[in-house]
Amino acid sequence: MKKLRALLESKGLDDSPHYLLSQELEFEYAKSIVTYSVAFIGGVITLKSALSIDTPIEDGLTVAITAAVLSAVIAFENQQGIIRDLRQKRAPSYFRTLYRKFAAPMCLGVAIGYALIYFGVLA
Repeated sequence: MKKLRALLESKGLDDSPHYLLSQELEFEYAKSIVTYSVAFIGGVITLKSALSIDTPIEDGLTVAITAAVLSAVIAFENQQGIIRDLRQKRAPSYFRTLYRKFAAPMCLGVAIGYALIYFGVLA
């Protein structure tokens, strides 16, 4: 039980330059995921309009757009979480760190996959 608790609890903040630089890089990574997600949404909508595809939007494009929006929201929340942790002088737990690294890119990957299927690149 103590091992599980150690994975879930936040730790004290390490004020070393290495840790602070890693937090800044994580923040920039989350910012780039937000940018990619928003650009993806705009690109998919523009491509759908430009190609005049007759396939109903329900055939995967709604899933792609929803996953991209979810990716942007998660990445933005990750940015705010990094700021919150630094202000409260705490380091994130192990699970929170994994969530911040993998949830938003995974949602963006799902969005890209569904868009490729919708546009017929992957069949």
